[in-house]
Amino acid sequence: MVKKWASLSLLGLMVFASACSNNGGNNNAANTAEGNKTNTTAEPTETTEPAAEPEVAADPFGKYPELIEFTTIRPTMNNPKFPEGESYEENVFNKFMEEKLNAKPKFVWMAPQDGDAYKKKLDLSIGGNDIPDVFQIVGKNITEVQSTVKRLVEADMIEDLSTVYEQYASPAIKEAFASADNRGLDLYKVDGKLYGIPSQGGLENFNFVWVRDDWRKKLNLAEPKTIEDVEAIAKAFKEKDPAGNGTTVPMAMQMQTETDGLFGPGYIFDQFEAFPRLFYKDASDQVVYGGIQPQIKDSLKLIANFYKEGLIEKDFALKDTGQLQEVLASGRAGIVGQAWWGVWYPLFMTLQNVPDADWKPYAIPAKTNGKLNMGAMNTSGSVMVVKKGFKYPELPMKWLNVVNENDDTEWWIKTTQEKYKDANEKGTVWGGMTIMRTDDILNQANDIVAAVNGEKDPATLPFKNNDAFLNIKKFIDELQTQPASKNVLQWQNTRSWYDAMGSAAKLGFNTVYSAFDGQTPTMEKKLTALNELQMKAYHRIIMGKADADAEFDQFVADWKAQGGDDILKEINEALSK
Repeated sequence: MVKKWASLSLLGLMVFASACSNNGGNNNAANTAEGNKTNTTAEPTETTEPAAEPEVAADPFGKYPELIEFTTIRPTMNNPKFPEGESYEENVFNKFMEEKLNAKPKFVWMAPQDGDAYKKKLDLSIGGNDIPDVFQIVGKNITEVQSTVKRLVEADMIEDLSTVYEQYASPAIKEAFASADNRGLDLYKVDGKLYGIPSQGGLENFNFVWVRDDWRKKLNLAEPKTIEDVEAIAKAFKEKDPAGNGTTVPMAMQMQTETDGLFGPGYIFDQFEAFPRLFYKDASDQVVYGGIQPQIKDSLKLIANFYKEGLIEKDFALKDTGQLQEVLASGRAGIVGQAWWGVWYPLFMTLQNVPDADWKPYAIPAKTNGKLNMGAMNTSGSVMVVKKGFKYPELPMKWLNVVNENDDTEWWIKTTQEKYKDANEKGTVWGGMTIMRTDDILNQANDIVAAVNGEKDPATLPFKNNDAFLNIKKFIDELQTQPASKNVLQWQNTRSWYDAMGSAAKLGFNTVYSAFDGQTPTMEKKLTALNELQMKAYHRIIMGKADADAEFDQFVADWKAQGGDDILKEINEALSK
């Protein structure tokens, strides 16, 4: 009996020790030992199973106890140049990651991303069932990347990462994907299971109306708040001719081959929620082509009215991007559509020829919904996947957590700026995919504006925004009465961050995403001809060469008959698989 009591006591101590080593379960172990003490004179009548050990909570940033070397591959740039002692394999950032996670990539091969070399070599590896532990898939577009993921899933070659994501994705990364309703993750789900962790960028190419503000002030015109206000300013520029000698171009616009590209009328299409080159899903969840929707006709009629009033150059349809850039640089243009970064390129060039010039951006709410409308391609360009059976499927998720937690820090940014200042390849860290909120740029701008206005402590701004804050603060407090040409950097930061994205952050915005970014068989054969058909019809309507309603309706019928309907059918079939 004494031997049996001693054995039970030993069992209790073993359970207790095991539980302690796993940071929990002490009460169960103690109760087992206590129960043994109170039953020392009785034979145990049944065997009691030891209490199950509690699960240890997953740590999104947890360092492995022993060094893990995992095999991988890497897309590279052509002819990379690194600082002395740095390479894709050995560099200061990979060493930083090794210190953080005790994990190290072992490269099986590398190939340039340009020219499809990387993709072709990866296709051969997949075909030979010879893939590394963890790797990145890149492609010309998201549809191509999705196709590779599906191929790997069908061959049962990669891991389902659904549980990995739920347990190991950091709060910041989960928040980032949630900012776009997790559509980035949905792109890489098959039968409801997540097979890859994608990159995700921010949305920033909102269309702003850039106005020669020195002219506006000189003519005592109010700042524009509606598209009608923009038209009124353009008319005043035409009438008063601030450039002189009849050379003023009230509204500079380039629309030679693209409907709403660089310097195009995108801000006018946005007024009507019209997206002329976007395939997107309508209310019935079917893919439609934006270029043939009724709201396009409304946009074209407004542009045609501007053309008729002489606000747009007669030869706008013939000008390419370079020719319009010359108009902007010459100082003759009064209004142009551009993104928030337009002041960095090419609008700063105006100052080189007209030192007293000043461009200022305005966010114009749409007529339809009072918001900033935006047609957008999906913001994921690559995805990370894990080989089936790899012992540490959570490793790439933890790696991405650490990268995205640190790549905006002072150390990381200064290292890139200083150590890599003369390098043409600065992204040497393996797995350096960015995962940010889609509204990240807007949020940064909102914080910078608040700090400049004294509504937020500047010390709370992230390091990456310090320069913008200091330049804007100096411009607003000291320099804005001086010609912008004397303080270009301060002026550029103010106009882009404070005026453009700062004003956009105050407005609600409506983003319509592309539903399909790839190529169908009919697209490959006929899309170029269809785009030319579209441009010809748009030009005829704008230039008043045909009745707008009749011309547009005929274009829609021709577009559908000459391959458009086949393209839409193929897209909807592809997305239903």
